[in-house]
Amino acid sequence: MELRLDRLLALLRDDTAGVLSRIDADPLLTKRTNGDLVLANASKALFTPAEPHQMFAKGIVYRRDPFRLVSLPLVKIFNLGERNVTAHDIAALTDEARHSGVHFLRKMDGTLIQRFQDGGRVYFTTRGVLEGVRYTGAQDEDAPGRLSHFDFLAETRAVAARQYPLLLDVVPEWDRFTLLFEFLHPETRVVTDYRDRRDLVLIAAFDRERVRYLPFRELTAFAAEHCLTAVGEYVLHGHTLADKIDDLRAQLTGTDEEGTVLTVEHGDEIAYRVKVKSADYLRTLKLMVSCTYPRTADMLDARPEWTTWEPFESHLKSQGTESVPEEVLAEYRTHQETHLAYLRDCERLRTWAEAEAARIRGTLPAADERATRKAFAEAVKAHPAKPLLFAAFGGKLTLRSARDFAPTPDDAATAVGTFCRLT
Repeated sequence: MELRLDRLLALLRDDTAGVLSRIDADPLLTKRTNGDLVLANASKALFTPAEPHQMFAKGIVYRRDPFRLVSLPLVKIFNLGERNVTAHDIAALTDEARHSGVHFLRKMDGTLIQRFQDGGRVYFTTRGVLEGVRYTGAQDEDAPGRLSHFDFLAETRAVAARQYPLLLDVVPEWDRFTLLFEFLHPETRVVTDYRDRRDLVLIAAFDRERVRYLPFRELTAFAAEHCLTAVGEYVLHGHTLADKIDDLRAQLTGTDEEGTVLTVEHGDEIAYRVKVKSADYLRTLKLMVSCTYPRTADMLDARPEWTTWEPFESHLKSQGTESVPEEVLAEYRTHQETHLAYLRDCERLRTWAEAEAARIRGTLPAADERATRKAFAEAVKAHPAKPLLFAAFGGKLTLRSARDFAPTPDDAATAVGTFCRLT
């Protein structure tokens, strides 16, 4: 999978019809139509892009017969660490000869709105809904369920009318641009509290003629010229990219801000975008979707056949991004690895207790079962693992017994180290 934005846009530029035809034929993408305009977005059956053309299907608008690109919102942006992309990989991009800038843009915790004009009128869309399409579901498919009846597009027009009326007019020199905004509204709060702020923050602009996004300097100049509010950037300290990411995370500690879209520019093109989320934001998000170790353990206990990541990942992805945001998948995997290690430790405890009980029993003098039980009780009465040994003596020791004795992963690891004498 190609993740560099400049190369993806080159693919779209060189083979527009081919990319659009693959999008149009993909059954994992939903299509909304208004006349001969088509908006394509990932369906709930597609958790994350698996094919190059799906990277563009985040609200892309096009025409058929022949295929023609009309508007492109943001190409898929992954989180740092996803797809095995590290800060070291991003740093390598910044060292290329044509590198001209790295910007840590504020990641606004709102709803993506694209604005474009076509055929003498202005259109607004969310990622999944094209203005003018009769649609009874939620206009923003990633929004919380409580917002299923919120009219994002009508509210967008209301904010534009009050604060940025030029957005409602057809501006001839804007025919080539898709303007991308984060829509902020007190009713649509996800994590970050913007209080009563109602706003449209310009976060990107796509130039259809040149098939490129405006670099940050051009974006802010465009916003200033047309009295729009542009996204800001963080001022960070450090000699290396990793130092600056550390500084960013330090600045965000204790806040509810989401993080940054780290943007690498080469010349007048954007080469790469990646999201870096704050720890506090992710912690809140994980709590909101109940991504906790106890809940994960309950799910895995109910499906003991999920002994590897793949089936569990498939189940999580089937819940959709609202229930399982991409950002928390890695945390679920960590919880699963912790729980599987815990079960292995509990099994080691059970095996040890069986063997230890048999060893102790073998040291006792021959007697009837009642006397042997009494002697066994005397022999283990001060042993810290007495419950396990008694259960083993009576033939009732199970994995559940071991889990009751060591109810947490730390408890089990300590008990294994104490009793099992593993090498």
